[in-house]
Amino acid sequence: MNINQLFKAISAVLAVSIAPIAHAEELPSSATNIASRRELFVDDALVEKISGHARFQLHAPTRREIAIQYNEPWEGNASGYSTIIQDGDVYHMFYRGHKYIVDDKQLRQAQSEVTCYAHSSDGIHWVKPKLGLFEWRGTKENNIIFLGSPETHNFAPFIDTNPNCPHDEKFKAIGGTVTSKGLWTFKSADGIHWSRKSDKAVVTKGAFDSHNACFWDNKSNRYIMYVRYFSDGAFKGLRSIGVAFSTDFETWTDPIGITYPNSPPQQMYTNQVLPYYRASHILVGFPTRYVARKLNDHGKTLEPVALRDKLTIAYERCATDLTDGIFMASRNGQSFRRWDEAFLRPGPEAAGHWVYGDNYQAYGLWETKSNIEGAPNDISMHFSEHAWLNDLHGQRRYTIRLDGFVSLHAPLTGGELITKPVVFTGQQLHVNYSTSAAGNLYVELQDVTGQPLAGFSQQDCLEHYGDSTEQVIRWKSGTDVSALAGKSIRIRFIIKDADLYSYQFGISNVR
Repeated sequence: MNINQLFKAISAVLAVSIAPIAHAEELPSSATNIASRRELFVDDALVEKISGHARFQLHAPTRREIAIQYNEPWEGNASGYSTIIQDGDVYHMFYRGHKYIVDDKQLRQAQSEVTCYAHSSDGIHWVKPKLGLFEWRGTKENNIIFLGSPETHNFAPFIDTNPNCPHDEKFKAIGGTVTSKGLWTFKSADGIHWSRKSDKAVVTKGAFDSHNACFWDNKSNRYIMYVRYFSDGAFKGLRSIGVAFSTDFETWTDPIGITYPNSPPQQMYTNQVLPYYRASHILVGFPTRYVARKLNDHGKTLEPVALRDKLTIAYERCATDLTDGIFMASRNGQSFRRWDEAFLRPGPEAAGHWVYGDNYQAYGLWETKSNIEGAPNDISMHFSEHAWLNDLHGQRRYTIRLDGFVSLHAPLTGGELITKPVVFTGQQLHVNYSTSAAGNLYVELQDVTGQPLAGFSQQDCLEHYGDSTEQVIRWKSGTDVSALAGKSIRIRFIIKDADLYSYQFGISNVR
């Protein structure tokens, strides 16, 4: 073999031996850069493989105290469409005050609709201030902030986080129905004193007579609005959700229907879509599911029996059909992973929530102090209950753990999940997890080919067990993963009798 042949042979061997390395260096461009953001298990966007007995599991919120009752003369049994906004140390609540007369003749309005306001200093206990802004039947001793137009039916405020938002428009709102020929816009500096922003309806295609939602999206630098929508248009087809966009809050696109791949057709009234405040790149939604049923002999026995008998005469579908709460999530705002099982079931029959109009989730998520001393905060949310019943109708607070909507779950027989290639920034890996006394969690960091990285294999990882929303993963060498920052890796989670809710790479915070 001459020198040229030898050189070619060596070059061939080197080319083969370094090919995987060269391939690996090309892969970061196809990896998802998660930086230091928190990732939840509400979809499979970053999932390469789930094996063993692991699966995604939807969790239900925990029932708490009555938050507010609609017991003022200008409120009543048809109040609702509540929005809760945290603004620093103040929690604002906006809701419709309304009442129907339910008797053995027909369902009819007892009064006009108004928009009401309440506030809280802890997100748990609420006060209805006497604002003195509008007169209602001879008195200004009320908490009414808007009346006298169709927009009070579903007045939906939000805090505008657009960096170019004028100070006197910190709060914006949308509202309107078919009567107002679509959705109008409003503005306020303090959330209490409001004026119209638009001089006409800005979105005119849709159904609207539901709780619509709007917010500024920092990723796309535009406003996003979710509205009631019918699959076939003009109140025909399935009750669904549409989305519209605007860069200036004045000119809007026509709504288009959002999609739910791999979910069977279901009908929804409200949408309650908002960016999840702990991971704003993920949108979460809490629609009210509408279930049309034929009332059989068993259904007639479900409480509230007396109310159902009246509704059968007054407005039959309100006696036969039912509503509950579901959960969905999206990364692009148009295609949603929707869970088909209920996020909130109507509950025990004795509670009387097996009726159309009950179990509507309010718009908004906010943190409140746990009732367990020393435990992390909970996420609070409100659901309506006792629809149609004047003396009982109101909102009840429910809670769920931080990031606790969906978990990666495995029984004692175990299971695991491997992510797609990701690139991160940070020094440590934090997880939100819970195990049984016999359960555990291990984390392995791999290269893009699935090979464990030196010092970060399952065997190198300490056994983790407990219940923490901010557990730092430790290997035998410690917690520092900064040497892998900026490189394309896979994460392998191995769990047994445990739930894993989220993970996030971050700065040093050893526990």
